[in-house]
Amino acid sequence: MKVLRFDYDYESREDATLRLLCMSDFHRGNPWMDENLFYKYRDWGVENDCMVLLGGDYGECINSKDVRHDPNAVDWDYSTPDKQYRKVMEDLEPLKGKIKVMLDGNHDYAFWKRHNHNYVNWMATDLNVPYPGISAYIMIRFRRKTGASKTVESHILRIFTHHGWTNARTDGYKVKVIHDLKNIFSDCHLYLSGHVHRLGSVFPTNHLYVDERTLSIREHTQQYYYTGSFIKGYEEGVGNYVESRAYPPTQLGSLILEVKPNRVDGKKDKTINLFDIRQIPEGWMNGSRS
Repeated sequence: MKVLRFDYDYESREDATLRLLCMSDFHRGNPWMDENLFYKYRDWGVENDCMVLLGGDYGECINSKDVRHDPNAVDWDYSTPDKQYRKVMEDLEPLKGKIKVMLDGNHDYAFWKRHNHNYVNWMATDLNVPYPGISAYIMIRFRRKTGASKTVESHILRIFTHHGWTNARTDGYKVKVIHDLKNIFSDCHLYLSGHVHRLGSVFPTNHLYVDERTLSIREHTQQYYYTGSFIKGYEEGVGNYVESRAYPPTQLGSLILEVKPNRVDGKKDKTINLFDIRQIPEGWMNGSRS
């Protein structure tokens, strides 16, 4: 993993909203990837000047010698990892300069271990993006411009993002797994995970701490989100692993968040939520089912 820090400069509260586009689990090379939906999210990120966080599993990375190989799950236009990642690179090119981190996924990492070829590191190097491995601790400093090229730091948004690791089928265990991230770094405002092919929020928790200046008990809300996927499961024709294992259908797509710094009074407010964090609803386009 890596600890990363970025700046977000703004001039007034009206333009202080940061948009985060959190994308993972493309699975290029799987014929059930919803390519059109992927491009809608990518293009929205370009048009709305998003800060982009990538969460792994960009290619399917399963060849004929892999025990997971399924001939029904091969997109023959991108049947090899080399073709898959070259296409991913091509698809990510419009986001160059906006991507702030590029994690490994379990598919990416398993191929690296078996074949000693790290495609994600190659892509991150080419895109000039930090490559932390499977997880990253990210600090985003919100800085207000005050004129004469000066800035004043207002708040720091703390994010822990991890690709994910569970094969749990129940929703309850998926909640537990993403909540467990706070046992690693307990001070974050936002926790992100991919892997389970779910999209959206998990109920928040509150973090208690003592204000060393006033010796008062304070708390802030911690939010948890799964970052989605692009793999369809139930389509007419030959089935895939989603259907064969009777996984429930899920909403496809990526996570889009708006983050805005709040005004807080450290002497009066017991609950110190430095940021208003909201998921942008999918009304901006027609969604897709898995």
